[in-house]
Amino acid sequence: MDITSFRTFLAAASTGSFSGAAKRVNASPSSVTERIKQLEHRLGAKLFERDKRGCRLTAAGRKFIAPARQSVRAWEIAQHDVSLPEEFTHSVAFGGQYALWRKMLTKWLFEARTALPHLAFRASAGASARLNRDLVDGFLDMAVLYDPVFRQDISSEKLFDDKLVLVSGSSDDSWREHYVRIEWGQSLGVEIASRLNITPAAGLVLDLGNQSARWLIDHKMCGFMPKRLVQSNLDSGALRLVADVPDFDYPAYICWRRDLSSDLAADLIHSLKANLESE
Repeated sequence: MDITSFRTFLAAASTGSFSGAAKRVNASPSSVTERIKQLEHRLGAKLFERDKRGCRLTAAGRKFIAPARQSVRAWEIAQHDVSLPEEFTHSVAFGGQYALWRKMLTKWLFEARTALPHLAFRASAGASARLNRDLVDGFLDMAVLYDPVFRQDISSEKLFDDKLVLVSGSSDDSWREHYVRIEWGQSLGVEIASRLNITPAAGLVLDLGNQSARWLIDHKMCGFMPKRLVQSNLDSGALRLVADVPDFDYPAYICWRRDLSSDLAADLIHSLKANLESE
């Protein structure tokens, strides 16, 4: 079983191009081409149709998606599990959006390891796009994020409600001149720009998660932030809510693979909610 080729195949299927796959798996485009060619030879089937626009899965390629994901995930789990001390009976790959680790998930992880001593964790942070992709590809078992992609093979449950609110690090009421677009998901970004008729005068887009608040404070600018994440800044006066600007619903979700043990998923969800209620 050639896990490297499987990962390369999944990257090409996800990005729609061999060059995109090369960036994702840290290989040269020629290496990607050779890996796919060898995989097709071993399977005895053509997996992609290629043209100037990129690559598209053939019928055989579409059928191979699920087995490839299962194989990669099985290998990841095996690598992790064989090195675990005997007291750990299960393991979980958990991901969280950058913005949520500092305010919530760091504290939860510490408490979860105490409450679930038999469980080994592999924890990571990422942007919502990467977390969604890693869930689908089987590199993560569970993730907490603001902007999930709802799929049949991924279960999801709302963790808490939040709102994107326009906040400013300046006392100046002419907020449009100091507006910075902060990335919280493409569809919501389009909705905000359309409803408020915003053209960012600053020529700047931030995708820094919770660190975006620091930028707004230091540089006296304004942008949309999840209220839950900046409440302490609002309470201290470092940021202020901009008046007469609508807010936007922005709930956070727990998402997990349907092939994750139902008992394990229930334990993790319970601990996340309990941690949230204790705040």
